[in-house]
Amino acid sequence: MKKSTRALVGLVVIDLALLGGAAWLIAKVTSGAWKTTVPPIEATGTIGSIFGSAIGFISVLLALVFVIQRRKGN
Repeated sequence: MKKSTRALVGLVVIDLALLGGAAWLIAKVTSGAWKTTVPPIEATGTIGSIFGSAIGFISVLLALVFVIQRRKGN
């Protein structure tokens, strides 16, 4: 497998893992299984914001790696 393809697969896998983790955390908070010191709606917004930022950062980073590896011919 080319290095560029590995970067693209890694991007998808990491993004899906982060998305699944965010969905799981939000489900726990909204169902009441986990108590928070702030209202659940605020907690879900914070979780979404943090995970959205992480997904965006990882996506940009691995997309750049993909482009760099493609230009090198890998």
